[in-house]
Amino acid sequence: MNKHVLAICTTAVCLLVMGCDAGSSNPPTSPVTGKVTYKGEAVEGATIKFQPSDPEAKVANATSSADGTYALSTFETGDGAMPGKYKVSVRKLVSVEQGVQQDGEHAGEPAFVNKDMLPKKYVSSDNSPLEFEVTAGGDNTYDIDLTD
Repeated sequence: MNKHVLAICTTAVCLLVMGCDAGSSNPPTSPVTGKVTYKGEAVEGATIKFQPSDPEAKVANATSSADGTYALSTFETGDGAMPGKYKVSVRKLVSVEQGVQQDGEHAGEPAFVNKDMLPKKYVSSDNSPLEFEVTAGGDNTYDIDLTD
């Protein structure tokens, strides 16, 4: 009788642990990679944002490396994006010196502003012409060649 009770308790604990673990997992994603270029040159430090059409899906992001390559992340680094259609924005901001500060404790020091280094049509996923579809288990390599 004790072995029977022990077996039931062990089974119940296993089912409980498996059930709790399954409830905390993220939705499935598929790896998405590619390369960002502008005027034929690799773009380092561009922020790539995949905005899903499906309101239930999550946004995926990446930053391009020195050779322009990127790998999207949604829940964990490099995990990709959830399957579905996406509008894509690409932006690269750099801080450039613009005059000197006029007021405050830093008056007379150089003033900096952020400047977009890529065409404005790619800044917002609402206006960007870039659209891609991420498929489960498919080849999700999307090179992004930006033009003026």
